[in-house]
Amino acid sequence: MPLPPDFMHARVDSVRSRLNVQVCSLYQADVVSQTLQIVATSGLNQSVLGASLAFSQGLTGKVARSRAPVVARDIQAHEDYFHIAGSDEERFQSYLGIPLEYDSVLYGVLVVQTEAKKTFFLKDIRELHSAGRDLLDALKLSVRQVG
Repeated sequence: MPLPPDFMHARVDSVRSRLNVQVCSLYQADVVSQTLQIVATSGLNQSVLGASLAFSQGLTGKVARSRAPVVARDIQAHEDYFHIAGSDEERFQSYLGIPLEYDSVLYGVLVVQTEAKKTFFLKDIRELHSAGRDLLDALKLSVRQVG
């Protein structure tokens, strides 16, 4: 049984506040189908919950493919930019996404975005990893309950 949406929403909302960004979104990975599904967001239009994108699409897909952090100071100018219709993300300028993985298994991607252009540094990546630990645990639990 998947975790309740408000459980995940409370956590992404907390990460958004902690990192002082305008958006925090959590994507759950399906490595078999090579897709990511938005399971929680704080800052994007809630209508995008459940939307999927392929590992081959966008900055978030690049995080999943590379299993490494991806940073973009100007999202829309980035070669991997991909717009999710209905997300209202057009106003966001900067992006930081990290993989949530454990024992070489990708469970998801955690993303933050800002309205003003921002350069994300190593300390920001570390802070996002730290903030994402309980989200990783929740995703692992969710997968265990479903499987």
